Amino acid sequence: MSYQYPDSFVFYRNLNRRYPRITRGSGIYLYDESGKQYLDASSGAMVANIGHGVSEVAEAVASQMRNVAYVSGMMFTNQAVEELAAELGQILPLPLKYSYFLCSGSEAIEASVKLARQFWYGRGMKSKWKIVCSRASSSSERFRIDWRFRG
Repeated sequence: MSYQYPDSFVFYRNLNRRYPRITRGSGIYLYDESGKQYLDASSGAMVANIGHGVSEVAEAVASQMRNVAYVSGMMFTNQAVEELAAELGQILPLPLKYSYFLCSGSEAIEASVKLARQFWYGRGMKSKWKIVCSRASSSSERFRIDWRFRG
């Protein structure tokens, strides 16, 4: 099969490019279905910084998912969250000892904006609403789209 538009039902990022189909990873390398090796150095949102095929990580993830795969932090907590927060609370300095876990950079950016807004709003400074980012990134792009015209 050809992994490109229109031969596949995937809406690829570039419609004029043929994509290699990765079938496995090992450490810092990826392998396509023909066995060609790629160094996984794509950076940004595509990086797997723990490496590929790390059995200890796969086993830990599988163990956690057998108990609880995911719960919303708005409604619940779980043992893994509490244990990690306690461990971080022991090593971080006092102002940073509390953890607020999220699933992505975009969620973290959005939460930080809401927290900053809530902080100033709660102190009666409702006019403080402007947010400045140093440069564009995948998270700040979403941030700019979501928040540019809000006041």
